[in-house]
Amino acid sequence: MESVKLTIDGQEISTAKGKTVIEAAAEAGIAIPHYCYHPKLSIAGNCRMCLVEIEKMPRLQIACNTQASEGMAVQTRSSKVLEARRAVMEFLLINHPLDCPICDQAGECKLQDYYMEHDLKASRFEERKEHERKREIFGPYVVFDGERCIKCTRCVRFLQEVTHTGELAVVNRGDHSTIALFANETVDNPLSGNIVDICPVGALTDRDFRFKVRAWYLKNTPSVCPGCSTGCNITIGSYQNRIARFKPRINEEVNSHWICDEGRYCFHPLTEVERLTSPLVRQEGGLAPTDWETALQAALSGLSAATPLAGVLSGRNTNEEAFLFARLVKKLSSQAAIEVVYYERKLTEVEAILKSPDRSPNFRGAREMGASPNGGFEPLLRQLIGGKFRAAYIVGEDLLSLAPDGEKIKNALEKLSFLVVQDTRLTPTARLAHVVLPATNFAEKEGTYTNRKGRVQKLNAALVPPAGALQDWEIFARLQSKAGEKIFFQSPAEIFQAIAREVARYQGLSYAAIGDQGVQLSDET
Repeated sequence: MESVKLTIDGQEISTAKGKTVIEAAAEAGIAIPHYCYHPKLSIAGNCRMCLVEIEKMPRLQIACNTQASEGMAVQTRSSKVLEARRAVMEFLLINHPLDCPICDQAGECKLQDYYMEHDLKASRFEERKEHERKREIFGPYVVFDGERCIKCTRCVRFLQEVTHTGELAVVNRGDHSTIALFANETVDNPLSGNIVDICPVGALTDRDFRFKVRAWYLKNTPSVCPGCSTGCNITIGSYQNRIARFKPRINEEVNSHWICDEGRYCFHPLTEVERLTSPLVRQEGGLAPTDWETALQAALSGLSAATPLAGVLSGRNTNEEAFLFARLVKKLSSQAAIEVVYYERKLTEVEAILKSPDRSPNFRGAREMGASPNGGFEPLLRQLIGGKFRAAYIVGEDLLSLAPDGEKIKNALEKLSFLVVQDTRLTPTARLAHVVLPATNFAEKEGTYTNRKGRVQKLNAALVPPAGALQDWEIFARLQSKAGEKIFFQSPAEIFQAIAREVARYQGLSYAAIGDQGVQLSDET
């Protein structure tokens, strides 16, 4: 690709021909302030915050819409540029309310940041501020505050160019211009929450996160969305060991800058449940708490004695857990059938921008670890209903509420000689079990997922599991050890080393090399 050389703030830079000045500067680590510019949206050029001085040009130019050219000399911090930025900031703040202490965007607001960096002056404006609509509901997840809006039009362009749903527009003129819904429209498309993410100020806020916690109190952990097998990269924001929000994390190979609403809010049903904190063993009066040693021994004895065995693994289990689970089930029963839970649903055109048709983020990885050699999940369910198995080991899924044949599955599970359920809560399926083992959810785990397209990505633990619960991989390892197999794993990283040795497509990979952006599996292996 043809390149051009230019100078920005005295630093010589080489960039691809056709790139804009703001893109070239970003590549070199030089931040040019901006509001309306977004790398995945068309150029609006209306905020004027990215003005720069270019040699031999009589006026300041907007960096977002000026192409870098050979020999160009750019100044981003000259006195002329800084004075222009101060003027832009003063203009934007004329009608802006002084409500930072109660604004949900405080701590993440570019208006705050740039004021501190480029203005930092008392207002000279003495006239009456123009007031706007407050707390207007745009959709199930989005609320609008017109007085905070700077009319950058990012939200409008996102809905026009990404989702193609076009629910919003700029109406009126001058200081009366505002963002408004078209008649009889609601911002309820499957990607609507992204307009909150790209709003640079506090005009659009998330109704789910609103007033929960200040941004500066959040612990931010890079991870992967557990909603489906697209594997969108996310940042988990947690506070006091609870998830407060998901935010998209940029990965151009997976989800670019976006996540869907289903994925954004899927942590609620997955984590906000009454947790199991002690193993349970069935006695005459029903399920009763016990210690781990007793529960594991009971599980091992019961599963070993009742064959053939069905092993059912959640699509939210990691590669490392699937690897150990497949080995364990095969050790317990030579006639075992092992499957990872997988269902598909139809997607709309907008949903298909990001969503995969399943709700099993690691179904591909689990299958590659040996958790699906028997032809699929639905055939295994039919075999279970047909009475083929005498025992089952179900991990991380409530089959009674998940499957369409819930009543038939309940009858089949009740007839089993032995049932072990490993989960985070006492589900209807777990209530039928002979042994219940308390495990961890996706936000308490470290490990890897392999998405639908074969990209291996890393989960990081954002929360501390409750006392009494064990990591899934640790439960599998302890059962294997009790079954007579020598286990030396002390962490998911060590299990991944074994995967890299034993699973053909993963050979040569290292846990450390996965990083925050993931590694694509080769099609040749």
